[in-house]
Amino acid sequence: MAHLYGLPKTHKEQLSVRPILSATSTYNYALAKWLEEKLKPLSYNKYSILDVFKFAEEIRAKGINEDDILVSYDVTSLFTNVPLDETIGILVQKAFKNNWFNLNITLTSADKILEFSLTSLLKINFYSLKERSTSSLTALPCMGSPLGPLMANVFMLH
Repeated sequence: MAHLYGLPKTHKEQLSVRPILSATSTYNYALAKWLEEKLKPLSYNKYSILDVFKFAEEIRAKGINEDDILVSYDVTSLFTNVPLDETIGILVQKAFKNNWFNLNITLTSADKILEFSLTSLLKINFYSLKERSTSSLTALPCMGSPLGPLMANVFMLH
């Protein structure tokens, strides 16, 4: 069984909690972990920051002028606003481009495997969260899954 708990959002003025679903002991965690390892290279590009030390080194080497402005964007409620159906489609298309995934499965099967590893836990045991406007599954069910950050990165990269 998954374990649902909350982490306080200490940076918010009003008291609120971020729900976290710890899925480490669930039946589909090993599948999600394996998929995350295999698909991780598809979740970044040449503009992605993978190492904070390398980023700091590159910024220092650029020579920032007094008038330059460094901008960092934060996406509000990213995990709960990533459309899973669309993101799964993006990821599957990337994985099958040039036979990158190198598995003897169909595109449809890969789509179903990803959907299962992301959503089956809540759909079967607890509840299914639907986005009001589009009726597509959102990424909240994968908070606590190894695939959560991967899906968010893939969607933002796209």
